Amino acid sequence: MPFALLLLLVLSQSVMAQYSEQPLKESSSDLRSQTVLFSLAIPQEKKIYLLERTASGDYFLRLKHKENEIIKKISGRDALRVDRDFASRFLRCQYEIPSKEGDCAVTLRLMMKGEEQDICEKDDKKGQEMTGLIDELAKRF
Repeated sequence: MPFALLLLLVLSQSVMAQYSEQPLKESSSDLRSQTVLFSLAIPQEKKIYLLERTASGDYFLRLKHKENEIIKKISGRDALRVDRDFASRFLRCQYEIPSKEGDCAVTLRLMMKGEEQDICEKDDKKGQEMTGLIDELAKRF
């Protein structure tokens, strides 16, 4: 009987120790706090336009130009409109407009949800497709 009681005491202590461990420290660099919805880079001008969403639901347009950076807060409605415009142009360039053969210098680098697309100087139709959006983004800054 005393052996069973001792065994029960040891087992209960091991179970309690298992569940009473301190949790590991969590990282404070949560990558979800700032999500890039899209980016449009113009390598020759060293410009990058980004649309970002914060964890709190705020939207920002960011322009990185050489060493400078400008951030503009925009409404959710404007962000949705710009994001949809970019997505439709991105998909049209990727699937509907054919690319020309051969190597060439990249004039635009597009990124949307992890997918990247390079537009070459020879792909003038793809460049024209993105011109309207680039002009609209430039007007906001």
